[in-house]
Amino acid sequence: MRASSVALRALQRLASGGAAGDVLRAAVPSALASTSTTQQTLNGAWQQPSRGFAAAAPLSVAPVEGDLAGVLREIDAAISAEGAGPKDVADAALSLAYLQARGDRRLWGKIFAKAGALKAGFDAASLTAFLWAATTANVGHFKTAFDLAGPAAKLIGSFTPDQLATVVEALGKAGVNDPDLFKAVSDRVAAKGGEFTAAQLAKVLWGAAAAGAADGKLAKAATAALLGKLADASARDAAQATWALAKLGRADKPALDALSKALAAKSADAAPADAAAAVWALATLNHKPEAGALAKASAAIKAGAGELSTEQAIHAAWGLALLGGDKDAFAALLSAAGAAVAAAPDCVSVQALAALCEAQTLAIDRLGTQAPKLPDQVYAYAQGMYGLAADAAKARRPAAAAAFRSALATAAARAAGARYKPEIAAAVAALPRKTSDGLPVEMGLDLDKDLKVAILPLDAGSVSTTSPPHHLGAAEAAKRLLEARGYKVAPVLQSAFDAAKDDAGRAAVVLAAIKAAAPGSKVTALERQLSAPFDPYAE
Repeated sequence: MRASSVALRALQRLASGGAAGDVLRAAVPSALASTSTTQQTLNGAWQQPSRGFAAAAPLSVAPVEGDLAGVLREIDAAISAEGAGPKDVADAALSLAYLQARGDRRLWGKIFAKAGALKAGFDAASLTAFLWAATTANVGHFKTAFDLAGPAAKLIGSFTPDQLATVVEALGKAGVNDPDLFKAVSDRVAAKGGEFTAAQLAKVLWGAAAAGAADGKLAKAATAALLGKLADASARDAAQATWALAKLGRADKPALDALSKALAAKSADAAPADAAAAVWALATLNHKPEAGALAKASAAIKAGAGELSTEQAIHAAWGLALLGGDKDAFAALLSAAGAAVAAAPDCVSVQALAALCEAQTLAIDRLGTQAPKLPDQVYAYAQGMYGLAADAAKARRPAAAAAFRSALATAAARAAGARYKPEIAAAVAALPRKTSDGLPVEMGLDLDKDLKVAILPLDAGSVSTTSPPHHLGAAEAAKRLLEARGYKVAPVLQSAFDAAKDDAGRAAVVLAAIKAAAPGSKVTALERQLSAPFDPYAE
């Protein structure tokens, strides 16, 4: 007997009557029909797994009473049968998703193992159904998902747009960045973007971004197609497409403006998590939307701040602090996040706590005594984590970014007048410092008693992937924090720095950045000194 038949019979037995029976009798037969599982579900009552900031939501099925353990045993027996195939695997996963049996790790493990063993036998419908069920149930196994990316790439031409969007979203959530799959997806979306709906294009964009697939062709094609369908996009579609562009580092101003307007137009239907995702994304891309769009997003966040997870609240607060959003919405977010951290200091990551510190500090710098405040102990704790996060980021820095910073520090020392190797080494060692309130300054120079300059390195990870390069929100936040503490901030773009031919050229690039930030006689004197011939043997 097929797994779908076993599951359907067992589910109907559990739903013996009342509201639960009505829901299951209405939903289960169409959802678990073995011959058309995916078409029935994707076009019917199934809800898309939440994307971006919103956590995957369980299916809304009325609670039932009965022998759940017996149902799971029957599904186990069906999936373990010698003749069980890919469709049976998909139906078993669907059954567990509907039963909300996420905690049965042993049975899910069997299903994933079977799926991996039968990976070559999946067709478009069964593969979509299996990945949808696993994503909706919020369970996963990276190796199995990775192994299924190959078959998915071969089935690209067989997927309907809805199926393809669901598969890309599911594999993206699993973190599967398969070049062959995303090239095939890119080719199809570029050639036939018009056949996708706004929701499907948002899912494709989200999946590619979540997987880390930096495919410019796919992002451009999906974004262009989506912009032509924004009238049909929901608030969630607009928010999650914006989130995807942020993860991909694509600061495409026309697209971001259009998505912000679409979100504002549908703001009455925007879930707090989606509004939070959009605000975080716009801040991450350092793109300030129209005042009306930001106000509507802030209102949605304020109304539902209590519905957000602690990490969502923190990132939304960081976004509002950077974009200059509504003070009351910011206060609601700080209140929720502060209470959660006070109750359980380890409830969020170190990076989230650093973002909380940055959000609070930006707000204080902008609003002064009128700024909403975290509890003192929470703020002090977050400040400690801010320094720890900076140290961790330095340790995880890619080799190219680390080499750029090392060369930039040497060039900054030369620009400030150091010439001999011991002088340069001493000047480089003196660059890192802290402000009076403990914020780290990566490269600081005291050019005069009243002139403090901070060199802001802009490596590839600090600027947009679109052209011309546009510094992102993290760099903007660092710039504002330093400016509020009396520093003149001189951003140095890695591409411009690397184009210099020699040490003198690189120092000249640094001086040009300093001059743009703090023009004056001191910088002019340093330029003359740098251009003068240097004789290392002169007295």
